[in-house]
This record gives sequence, structure tokens and C-alpha cells, in this order.
Amino acid sequence: MNTELFRMLKRITPEEKAALDGQKNVQWSIYTDAPQQSVIEHEKLLTENRLITARKHTRFVYFPPHTHDYVEFFCVLSGSITHRVEGRELVVSSGELLLMNQHTEHEILPCGADDLAINLIIMPSFFEEVRQMVGRDNFLAEFMLNILQQEDSAAQYLYFAVADDLCIQNLVENIVYTILCKQHNEERVLSVSVALLFLHLLNAAEQVQIPIKATQEQGNALVLAAEQYIREEYRGGTLNELARRIGYSAPALSRLIKKYTGTTFKELQTKQRMEQVMHLLRDTDQPINEIAASVGYENQSFFYKRFQREFGMSPKEARQKLRNRVT
Repeated sequence: MNTELFRMLKRITPEEKAALDGQKNVQWSIYTDAPQQSVIEHEKLLTENRLITARKHTRFVYFPPHTHDYVEFFCVLSGSITHRVEGRELVVSSGELLLMNQHTEHEILPCGADDLAINLIIMPSFFEEVRQMVGRDNFLAEFMLNILQQEDSAAQYLYFAVADDLCIQNLVENIVYTILCKQHNEERVLSVSVALLFLHLLNAAEQVQIPIKATQEQGNALVLAAEQYIREEYRGGTLNELARRIGYSAPALSRLIKKYTGTTFKELQTKQRMEQVMHLLRDTDQPINEIAASVGYENQSFFYKRFQREFGMSPKEARQKLRNRVT
């Protein structure tokens, strides 16, 4: 990070000074008018009619379990900061990002002088335009839909391990600069920069973890995550890799997929592969052996047996039927 920005962020705020002087509890009056409800209110942090703003995370103090009535994007710039999100401990280190919707309960452990972070405070309506930019059928689109629906039971968060992504790190630094240096058209610059940040995060899908609660209410979200992964990685995707991405052990994830879909990861993957095979048989003249290899079947004999079991005919017969149907 730019040395001057780092120096500015290290300055002790009045709230931090109070903590260093012995005030170890959160000054709830800064964040909410109803501390007993443990919901931080956007009216306390956002000026009227703004959809997005940011503030430096307050060091040296413990934030007990709470939610927000806005979306929080927590960007760690130096050191590391420990969260407990929906009961799960998560250490967010320098260059990493944590995105939480407005229903996600979390707590933050006290951090030291060199542990620096920025909270982006974002109103749900901000995502109406951004969702159009990121398209459909991807993890960010689903996350934003959840935000816009504002379902009370739909707590969700995304954790981005993107410390090595130069484009993302540059965007975050630009956002910090805009905040600290009070640029002209600050809100507009922030809005565009955050929208660009989401587009770059979409390109970094392999660095995102999508932890999903194993409850009946979250069953649909689990199925969506599995189906999206299989659509993208049907050639060589594995249960172990999917489990790593969404924060489960492979055996536990296998049981949950079976519970919520009535089938297995392997069977879902096979279905996706066979759909692609049928598409290629119908629309291309590619040799059948090449088609099998292109969707992940190295063993040709196994492919032919599996296809016969799935469709009750050979690939050659299926191609002929498909072509006759078209004509």
C-alpha cells in the first residue's frame, strides 16, 4: 500500500483513543439507537440519500455479535483481523475481502495497531445496477439476488482470498484513496470503483469461498452452489474441490448434496456431461471418441457403457435420431 495512505490509516481516531484509554466496550451510540437489538443502522453511518460510504475499522475493541441493515464489505489492508461469522471463526488477512449481507450475524475480535481495514457500507439498492453488470448464473448474481430480496432467514457471506490479484488490490487502494483524500465526486467515484471491483471478483471465482449453512432454509443455496460449480467444471471438477470452495469437508458435503437433491455429486456431474455430449452430437460432426474426451471421459469403453445406460442407445444412434428430429 502507498506509504502516505498507510500513515493516514494508522492515525488514532477518537473512538480508538477511548479504547486505548480503557473504554473496551463498543460505543454503541456511534452505530445504533437501539443497542439491545444489536443491529447497526445505516442512518448512523450514511449521510442522507447516499448508497455507499466507507469508514476505517475501529481497532483495539471487541465488536460483539451483531447484524446490519446494510451490506458490509470488509477489506483488510494490513495485518489480520479475526471474525466469527455465523458462529464460524474466520481470519481475514492483508489483501483479503469479506462480503456479508444484511442478515449475517458476526462478531469481530480486538485487533492491534498494524491491523488495518476499511468497512464499505453499502445499501441493498446499490446492487440493482451492479447485478445487471455481473450477469446471471454466477455466484455473485445469486448473492446479490439474496440481498435484493432481503429475506430475513437468508444470511450469507463470501470470503475472497485475492491478496495476489493485482487488479483487485489496485482497485481497493483507489477506493481507500478516494475515501481518505475526499476526492471530487466521491460518491460517484466510489460507486463506479466498487462496481468494477465486483466485476474483477467475478473473474477470480477460484479464490472465493462460499460457506453455506447446512440448514433446511439454506438447502436451495447449497444446490445452486453445487450445480453452478458442475456447470463450470463438469470436465474435471471434483467433490473435494467444491468442498474446499464452500468450506465443507468432502464427506459432509456429499451427505448434504444427497439430502437436498436425492442424488450424488458424481451423478449430477454425469448428467451435465451427458447434456453436453448430446449437444455436441446434434450440432457438430466431431467424432464420438473426441466428444467423450472433451467432456472428461478418458476411458472410451466406460463412456459408451455409461451413455447406453443413460439413454438406452449408442452415441451413434443418438446422433442419427437427433439429426432426423432436426430435419
